[in-house]
Amino acid sequence: MKQTYFTLFLFFLFSSLHAQYSEVKLDFESSYIGENNPLPSEQNLLFSGSIPSYVDRIEFQILPSRGKKQRDPLHTAVWVRPLGNEDATYSLPVNYKLRPSAQYDIRVEFFTAVEPAQREQLINRSLERLLLYLDSQQEPNARGVEWNKRPKRLIEGMQELMEEDLADYRPQPGAFSELVRLRLEKMEELKVRKDSSSQSALMQEKALLTQLLQSELPGLLPERMYRLADQRYLEDCPAESKKGMLSINAGYGGVYLSGDFGEDFHYDSAPYVGLSFPLGNQAFAPRFFSNTYLGFGVFLDNLESANGKERSGPVIGRPIYASLDYKLFQFVYLNAGATLLEDSRERGQGSVLLVRPFLGLSAKINLSLSFDR
Repeated sequence: MKQTYFTLFLFFLFSSLHAQYSEVKLDFESSYIGENNPLPSEQNLLFSGSIPSYVDRIEFQILPSRGKKQRDPLHTAVWVRPLGNEDATYSLPVNYKLRPSAQYDIRVEFFTAVEPAQREQLINRSLERLLLYLDSQQEPNARGVEWNKRPKRLIEGMQELMEEDLADYRPQPGAFSELVRLRLEKMEELKVRKDSSSQSALMQEKALLTQLLQSELPGLLPERMYRLADQRYLEDCPAESKKGMLSINAGYGGVYLSGDFGEDFHYDSAPYVGLSFPLGNQAFAPRFFSNTYLGFGVFLDNLESANGKERSGPVIGRPIYASLDYKLFQFVYLNAGATLLEDSRERGQGSVLLVRPFLGLSAKINLSLSFDR
């Protein structure tokens, strides 16, 4: 009988099916997601749909619902059209699991590719704006150039100006090099007198700064740029509710019965079945807690002691166990816990309850539970 149980356990152990993504439909023309149903929760999502041919980049942001106006996204996913691809569809994995019964705001931004001539115009316009900004930061001084801010702060201001001007473009501009700061410091150190040579030196420094910015800007604005063409903002999108989770586990394990490690050490083994509950939500809890279950159940056979005496359990006539179950791989779990045994005394003198440790392997089937309201 035990051999049959063990064979069935092995058969159950090595069969599984695991889904990685839950697909959600979101077309360019849509003002709602899918069929206006709740979004899948506790799963990674795969958004897909139809888009116009001019859409070359999609940014998808999940935000907390009804928060402050300027909110950091909980997650951002980006799709970029591959070179040579002219399909009218997209497919975007979103590796973020939504919490059951929660609500989220979703922002979807559609971008179109910037042509080389348009990029050149952006570079020229940025150069003009940066030079105007630097002119506004100079104090009149007969001895030379005096900045309103330290060169490091000037660089920060230039960066903010670029990011504001290019807020609707992707990728965002890169950072200026250390050479720009050094050039600003050198201009500030230049002492200008009324003679023509000093004035010429100042003009030369300004020309060198302009040339430096001209050489850096093409590197700050990548060759492949995208401009915002359209966007959607979907408020209070609900995530589907989830039923409670209960697991049925079946396994095979050994129970220590008596003796020390050595020749008099004695144990017996038997199959067992039981129920278990997760210590944490697998989608959100730390790995240890999401992989650990609290279980209890019953051994299907009684155990045999060293003297050949049968050890059963209280109430139902079979050994009862409680355990902590830890996931090893797929749905295979290591079970470690305690077994409650009943030892009948001779001549009708009643029985004694014994607690003995056990160790085993089990496989689990997860069941969804809902309760009547």
